[in-house]
Amino acid sequence: MRRISLIISTSILAAFIISCSEHKSEVIIENPSEIQNIEPDVLVQIQTLNDSVHLSWVALVQLDSQKFANIKRLVEEVSYCKKYNEKEVQKALKLNNEAIALMYTQANLSDSIITLYDNKTDEVIRVVRNLKSNTEEITQHPLADQLENEIMEADALLVNFRNKYDQIASEYNGFLDKNKEAIVSKDSEKKYIKKQLFSVVL
Repeated sequence: MRRISLIISTSILAAFIISCSEHKSEVIIENPSEIQNIEPDVLVQIQTLNDSVHLSWVALVQLDSQKFANIKRLVEEVSYCKKYNEKEVQKALKLNNEAIALMYTQANLSDSIITLYDNKTDEVIRVVRNLKSNTEEITQHPLADQLENEIMEADALLVNFRNKYDQIASEYNGFLDKNKEAIVSKDSEKKYIKKQLFSVVL
């Protein structure tokens, strides 16, 4: 008798557990939209976008910095030759330093600064390539060809890097315009400002 009672009690307990489990599952399945409708906080979103803009800018600057480092290294490679144009070497180094000094920032980005920087960069690349081609012994320095190729590749890639930056910065600007009041109300201390673009000066 006690065995039958135990079996019945066990069966009731099992049925109760199954019922609770089914009920719990129904609750989870019943409201899936509650999870889907929860959007990330605007501060999280704007900071994520801001970080993406920053990383894109850093990549762009690193590309140009490496290009100028390669230009300097190429000029040095020319100077290792027995015969080379000392005047043109000094000119190339001077132009390279001037181009670096003209490098734009996110804060001062403008059509005039971009044009000035690009023209100076084109000038130094032209002078360095002419210097290399007019130095006969440079053919014995295989590194010179490698450096020249890397300089030209980096210069060609710059347009793509600028376009990528503009895409990310435009997304950031659009989100900031749309949610500016909410962002300020949640964090009045941190100032999020619109980013200048290479394609459009705000």
